[in-house]
Amino acid sequence: MGTISMIEFELTYKSTRSVDWPRINILHNDMLIGQKTCDQNKFTFRIDAQEKNIIKLDWVNKTQKHTITEGDKIIKDQTFELCNVRVDGIQIENWFLTEGLYSPRYFKGYIERHAQSRINTPLDKVIKSQLIWHFPGTFTFMEFDKDFWNWYFKLKQDKEVIKFLDKDPERVHKFRGSLDPCDDLVQKIKELI
Repeated sequence: MGTISMIEFELTYKSTRSVDWPRINILHNDMLIGQKTCDQNKFTFRIDAQEKNIIKLDWVNKTQKHTITEGDKIIKDQTFELCNVRVDGIQIENWFLTEGLYSPRYFKGYIERHAQSRINTPLDKVIKSQLIWHFPGTFTFMEFDKDFWNWYFKLKQDKEVIKFLDKDPERVHKFRGSLDPCDDLVQKIKELI
């Protein structure tokens, strides 16, 4: 029997209420693992990591009735905005969000108005880095490996510029930090206490 690789995600968000709050289904590898009513500012969920992992957030309850207008002006609306991600309590770089893809499900009325006013501009079916949502839809995070932290470090290393590697080739490991416990330091602290 293999080891269990549980990973905890904490998502911070902003939402607005109109008729009711946004409701998000959480999917891991296309299996429903939870549903959250977004009436606070964050929620957490855990996954049992597989060899490859895809997390999706599916906004399921917004309809046209949630967009309240007076004339052509929106006076109240249900919206959702992704702000921050922590994994196992550790702040994750913003690119983990901005590399995600948002697939909106536009309302029929919006599609018709768009077709009339922007004849040569088709509606995007998938939008990269869309963190503020006005339509129901699905946000898909980047696919990641079972060993989340190894995968994360490799991508972080590719995205960051680590200076002076020519003078200090070990700098890349110093940049990452050591995963080895500091037993001698812990022992000294225990002696002081």
